[in-house]
Amino acid sequence: MLDGGFDVDVDHIARTIAEAEIVCLYFPLLRTTLLIDARTTASVGPLVRLVPIAASAGERLRSLRRLRSQLPRPESITTILWTRRVAALRGLGVWRCLAERLATTGDGSVIGRAEACLDELAVLERRELRRALTGEQHRTLWGRPGLGDAAAGGSSGDAIP
Repeated sequence: MLDGGFDVDVDHIARTIAEAEIVCLYFPLLRTTLLIDARTTASVGPLVRLVPIAASAGERLRSLRRLRSQLPRPESITTILWTRRVAALRGLGVWRCLAERLATTGDGSVIGRAEACLDELAVLERRELRRALTGEQHRTLWGRPGLGDAAAGGSSGDAIP
């Protein structure tokens, strides 16, 4: 959950977002993808939605066909791996790039839907951080007796598998 590990090339991300029909901003720690489909027709507006992570590119394409059956097969899908905090999207300027891309669709409500998704991502991040701190759904290497995996493992001298 901590930021860091590698630098983010915001200029490259901005160019990619500006050119792509579909952007999948992938949050592996949250097991969630922010799906942005900027394709529109006279009767179909842009799509901004949080979806589960797809197991493969083929699975993502099939899910897009189900969600957007009235649109042709996309020409470009861009996947951006995001391992930093959700707030870093704004701090690094990536959110501004996404908002600018969405603004090109001409749908005035799409930015509000995107902001709602960003708020939901922040909630998911806080929940995941709480789970990590309490040991819920996480294995710990070190723990106090009575908490998390240390309590389930038996005596305090047991080796960690």
